[in-house]
Amino acid sequence: MLEFLTRLKPADVQLIPTTLEEYEEELMKKTGCTLLEIAEDAARADENVEAILRKTKGAVVPITSGGGVIGGFVQAVAAILNHIGIRTTITHGTDITGIAEAFEHDADLMFLADDRKFVAINLHTRQVVDNATSTAKAYVAVLDKMTNGLRGKPVLVIGIGNVGTQVISELIRRKARPLAVDLDRIRLRALIKKYRGLVVAFNTVDEAISHTNLIINAAPTRNILRAEMIKEEMLIAAPAIPVGLTQAALRKLEHNLVHDPLQLGVATMAVEACVN
Repeated sequence: MLEFLTRLKPADVQLIPTTLEEYEEELMKKTGCTLLEIAEDAARADENVEAILRKTKGAVVPITSGGGVIGGFVQAVAAILNHIGIRTTITHGTDITGIAEAFEHDADLMFLADDRKFVAINLHTRQVVDNATSTAKAYVAVLDKMTNGLRGKPVLVIGIGNVGTQVISELIRRKARPLAVDLDRIRLRALIKKYRGLVVAFNTVDEAISHTNLIINAAPTRNILRAEMIKEEMLIAAPAIPVGLTQAALRKLEHNLVHDPLQLGVATMAVEACVN
């Protein structure tokens, strides 16, 4: 199952369309970059992305299979895409009818999600961009901006599922030093074997956290990080839903945490689908 999208609740996404400007301001304060700039960096885009996005038509298709449509989800995705410059509509039809409608209205990109996958599809190039991969890239890019570069720095990744595994890969690409924690020992051993000497594994978060002040939490579990673990200089990027911090830990972090339910992942999906 998709690690965090299926854990979204209507309350997580319903305010996104009306709070994007406020979100953008907060992201700028924490990273020095706009949402689109983070997405460009995450997608490794070297073209005139804004011009490309302005010429792009997007369609968000509601999918009713499995658990069905999350209230406010398609509206949030469409709002994010419009915010970064893609002219986007939500199809009137759902499922196959909606997909046909996207084609009939000459959409360039189609966004759709079920219980297992959330993808962007470029209808010209046939490229399929997965939200899990884009989200991982986006949060590594965020932490890179917050720290003025990750090269040579130890970064703790909590949770080595679909997103966490991609986070490790992206950290290695940026020459960071990944540290990893996961309850699944088999998964952790496979990761260590794959990257041979590039990843250091720990048994617990308590053990690992003394080795770094930089954390990416990709484990969709509550209260992993407690107030007594949080140091003043700590920086956390958290794609996981729920965020994984106790209320007391959240209060201590103040402006040193970046976490959102959709914005960074969707923006990066869009840029990747358009320019790569």
